[in-house]
Amino acid sequence: MTTVNSEDLTNYYTNATGGAVGFTTGNYKGFEIGVKGIFTFKTFGSDLGLEDPITGANAKWEYELYDVLNQGNFKDLDRLEELFIRYSFGNSYISYGKLETEYTPLLNHSDGRMKPFAHRGFWGYLNLNPQNTINIGLLDGVSPRSTTEWFDLEEGIGLFFNGFQPNGERANYHEIYPVNGIGVFNYNYKIKNFNFAIYDVFIDKLHNTVWTEANYVYDGFNLGLQYVYQTPMNFSEGLAYENRYIQPDENGQVISSQLGWGNNRFNFGFAYTHAFDTGRFLFPKELGRDRFFTSIPRSRLEGLGAANVYTIKGEFLLPRPDLHFGVELQQVKGTTPGDFQLNKYNVDESFQVNTHLTFAVNGFFDGLSFDLLWVYRENKNTRDAESIFNKSNFNQFNFVTNFIF
Repeated sequence: MTTVNSEDLTNYYTNATGGAVGFTTGNYKGFEIGVKGIFTFKTFGSDLGLEDPITGANAKWEYELYDVLNQGNFKDLDRLEELFIRYSFGNSYISYGKLETEYTPLLNHSDGRMKPFAHRGFWGYLNLNPQNTINIGLLDGVSPRSTTEWFDLEEGIGLFFNGFQPNGERANYHEIYPVNGIGVFNYNYKIKNFNFAIYDVFIDKLHNTVWTEANYVYDGFNLGLQYVYQTPMNFSEGLAYENRYIQPDENGQVISSQLGWGNNRFNFGFAYTHAFDTGRFLFPKELGRDRFFTSIPRSRLEGLGAANVYTIKGEFLLPRPDLHFGVELQQVKGTTPGDFQLNKYNVDESFQVNTHLTFAVNGFFDGLSFDLLWVYRENKNTRDAESIFNKSNFNQFNFVTNFIF
């Protein structure tokens, strides 16, 4: 990974190497035990701790390949990622321990770094029939992406930058909320060309998020719609203003839509997302990454309200097998730096282009793949050094090699 910042700002690069080893026992009367460990080390790169002479800050993205909570450690970076017991019955299962949950658009693996998100607790998957499935989760721990330690939820939520309160004060909610757990319910319905899903994610003492999603596919066309509504818990009312994760009068609301067309060679799509002005859309960044139709790498909606996001996506499957080329263009409108009411991280309106090339090897080296991602991002209004350094107005190149066997 290398980040080329604008003008005279400092650039950084690094190469991380790692591996994961997992083992799951055979099935004995429905029971299985699984374990998985992961390790990472730095092979070469620039001095990531070197401070930029203009801003006084150092590397950001490159540190995320290692451990952002232990900067400077590039060798002792191992994590017990999974340790679980699972009971399977029919096409369903229940599991407990450190595990990779089934996909949800909020709590997810998001394997875009050397160490993805991992969660601890109970998870149940019920396959009722080919049309109906249910997921139920009760989680009490997390190992955030780009870290090596496991945390209880009270300590894990707020580990990263807490942003700002709607009045402009610095937020400080880390270890303020005695969160006992996260409850997850998901129902999926599939029939012919139509899919419907509803997710309810309840974070004790923080908020409840209801996420609904529908997709329809016909004759190469696909249409998608997402709607999200958030309700704060009463616990925040008893806290000092600066210690609140969410304000009592905030109800985050988001609607996202997508229209696309594709065949076995081309895929094109246009997506639009609107965050309403009823409150900021909030979800702890230590737990996962929001997946709206407009979401692309290096950009997220979390923390925003009264914002509009437009994304155009195109993918070309080249004649050579397993060679894909894609482009994503995104514009974020409605965010004003300095106006914190609906802008938790004080971000600017932006334009971003992601270009990616993926090649999967067949034959003797089956399981080997190469991914190249080029990101260009620019602010539309504020371009001072403190506003853009490692945040915007940069080119970033990511080259990833994976070998799964």
